[in-house]
Amino acid sequence: IPKLDNNVYLVAKVSDYSQYNMLPGQANVIFDGMYVGKTYINPSSHKDELQLSLGKDPNISVDRKVVSDQSGTKMLSSKKEQSFTYEITVRNNKKENVALLIEDHIPVSKNKDIEVSLTDKKGADFDEETGKLSWTVKLKPNSSEKIRFGYMVKSDKNQQLYL
Repeated sequence: IPKLDNNVYLVAKVSDYSQYNMLPGQANVIFDGMYVGKTYINPSSHKDELQLSLGKDPNISVDRKVVSDQSGTKMLSSKKEQSFTYEITVRNNKKENVALLIEDHIPVSKNKDIEVSLTDKKGADFDEETGKLSWTVKLKPNSSEKIRFGYMVKSDKNQQLYL
């Protein structure tokens, strides 16, 4: 989630984990022969997959920035339109293919006087209720991909918004 943190986190997904007869508790995480931290194993979870956090991956970089020439504010008679466009750049510096889940979100208004609309989602799965955008990206070694998304907020001219 580059809006919150530019680090990429590794997550292992273990399906049909009941066959391993695991006990709940802390486990040491060793990745590429190095100790990277601890994780918690909860085999009594009622999910189909067991997810284990494996720490940060320094070989994948993420950058999120505002596209300033496509973002701005317009004043109309009694309304204000604010448009925001963001670009997320993901780079795979590894020697193997990677599959990434990238998440971001747009604001969700519960006020009928404030209207928020998604203007560009570039293939994202979008949840209108929460404003969550999700992209599944597959990157080849030493390659990068750019994702753009944008939204517009229409509100009363004098209303202060904190986005």
